[in-house]
Formats: sequence, structure tokens, C-alpha cells
Amino acid sequence: MRVFVSEYVCGGAWPEEKLDGSLAVEGRAMLLSLVQDLLRVPGVDVVTTWDNRLGAFSAEVSDRLSIVEVSSPAHEEVEFDRLCEEGEAAFVIAPDFHGILAARVAMAASRTKMIGSSHESTSLCSDKLQLAEFLNEEDISTIPTALFELSGFSSRDVASTSEFPCVIKPRDGAGSVLTFRVDDAVELRELSRRLQRDDAGFSFIRQPLVDGLAVSCAAIIAPGRGQGQGGDIEKPQVDVLPPCEQILSGDGRFSYEGADFPGRLNPTDVDLIESVVRRCCSVIPGLCGYVGFDLVIPDESGAEPLIVDINPRLTTGYLLWRKMCVDNLAARMLKSCVAEAGTSAGPLSWNSEPHTIRIHSLTE
Repeated sequence: MRVFVSEYVCGGAWPEEKLDGSLAVEGRAMLLSLVQDLLRVPGVDVVTTWDNRLGAFSAEVSDRLSIVEVSSPAHEEVEFDRLCEEGEAAFVIAPDFHGILAARVAMAASRTKMIGSSHESTSLCSDKLQLAEFLNEEDISTIPTALFELSGFSSRDVASTSEFPCVIKPRDGAGSVLTFRVDDAVELRELSRRLQRDDAGFSFIRQPLVDGLAVSCAAIIAPGRGQGQGGDIEKPQVDVLPPCEQILSGDGRFSYEGADFPGRLNPTDVDLIESVVRRCCSVIPGLCGYVGFDLVIPDESGAEPLIVDINPRLTTGYLLWRKMCVDNLAARMLKSCVAEAGTSAGPLSWNSEPHTIRIHSLTE
């Protein structure tokens, strides 16, 4: 099987002159790790694109690995199309913002087998407002979310009645891009003016700040395929990966700095998180392969975990889980999306020793 792995930022599609910041660091780490894990799967050849501004592709040489260096986003677009056509399957890693991930998923799915979620589920999860409304309809706990009009808080009277502290973030943001904690009406008006002035092309949402424990989780989903034995509809098989504590910056920007397992999570937390993740996987149609979940466990006693984000693509947490898993997660992802109907896999095996990742160490 020839598998195409596309990572948007380091693969040559990034339109800006500089390739730096957390998106590039995390993207590079995810790409290299996924390629290495796929090459451990017997019978799998891997091809990927690589931005030639980054120098040589830093992975072990293998006759089963092909690197296509690209010189511009226009060049990458041509190669993306060609490699999807020529490959038997594709992994797509890209930011959620500006519809980038959904567009590339749609393009890949029209040309090859996607190892990942459908265009429809990707579009739903990429829109934080639409996702919150969907989860509310399904009685799944999430943070209250409302559209934030940048010009809507210029009036002192209106702003002073609003709930603080709150969080302002892009409706379709990735990571912590343009995410801000706001403590009062003065800060909110100033932020509104600044975002209007900078005009980054985003629409924004507003959420109350929930004090609690930030958590990463993920699932590998093999969707149900019509009728199973006995005529019943075959249910999705869902492997829930062990939840871990997120380490976020304390500067009001909520930048992802890494993760700890098990962190401060207790067995009750883990059970509740797994329950809500499985519920999401059962009600959102089209989820397949690896799906990341960001949650918060409120400090309030007895409160349920709240969904913050659902990411229908590889996330940085993969770097932690691949170290913990005795099995090859890339092989499980492949199997989840290409196995024949009725094929099932046994449970994944895990090393339960403490593990950690830190973003600052990914480039060392």
C-alpha cells in the first residue's frame, strides 16, 4: 500500500514567508512521527511533501519512503493533487482555520481513500459555534458559546453587563491562535478594536472562562459498515486513548505547552472523560480514524467534563500516546479506515508508566 502523508505547514502549503511558531514545530513533529510509525507497518510505502525552505527532511533513510520537495504553495497544490491520485490512501494534517482542513479533506477524499474523517464531520468540528450547538442538541456538556461581534461591545452599558472573565477566540481557530482571556469591559473593548484593526479574516466567539483541569484525549474510530451479523447495524469500534493533563501557558493566551500522563487525573475523571468521548463518537456522523478531543474538568464539585474542541485530524497529543502504546497507533488508524466490513481489532495495549511531552523540547 502506498500512503500519502500531507502536513500543511511543513509540507509546503504554508503561504507566509516565515515557517516558525508552534504550528510549524508541532506540525513537523507530528509529520515525522507519523511517517516513522507508518514505515513500521509491513507492506506500507510512504510519500510526503516537504517545504525546501526547511532543508533536508530529517528522518531515517528508507527505500520505502519518498520525499517530494516543493518550492511554493502553488507547487504544493499540484503535488498534493497528484499524490492523492497516485496513492492508495492519504493522511491529511492541516489547520482548521479558514476552512483549510475541510477543503483538503474534500479534495483528498475525491481522489483516494481518506485515513480520517469525512468532509461533513470535519466541517462541523472545525466550526466551534456550530459544534457547540450540535452538542447541546445531543445533551453533551460543552462550554456555552456565542458569536462575538467585534463591534458589538463598543457601548459601555452593554459591555458592563457581560460576564467576566471570558475567552475570545476565532470561530474556526487552530491551537491558541488569537485566543485571549478578557477580565473586564475595558479589556474587551480594547481587544475588539485591536482585532478589527488587524483584520486577520476570522469571525470570533465568546465563552465564559471555566476554571478547571485542561485535558487532552483522543479516539481511533472504525465506523460501522451497514449490516453486521444477525442483521443488526454494525456499530463503530472506538478505541479511546488514555486522557492526559494539558499544560497551558499562564499568560491568558492558553498556548499549548505539552501534556502529562496521568497528570492530576483520577480514575473517576478518566471514566467520565471516556464516556463523553464515546458519546461524541456515536452521535457525530462521519468521524473515522484519529480524532482529538480537548476538554476541561471544572473545579466545581461533581461537574461533568466539558468538550472544548473536537479535532478530526492528528493532534500533538499523538506524540505522547505513540510513546505509551505498546501497539502501533498508525497501523490501527490504517486498519480503522480500510478494513473490510465485519473486521474487528483487539484492544490496544498500553504502558501505564508516567509520560510527558513539552513543546519546547520538540526541536532539540
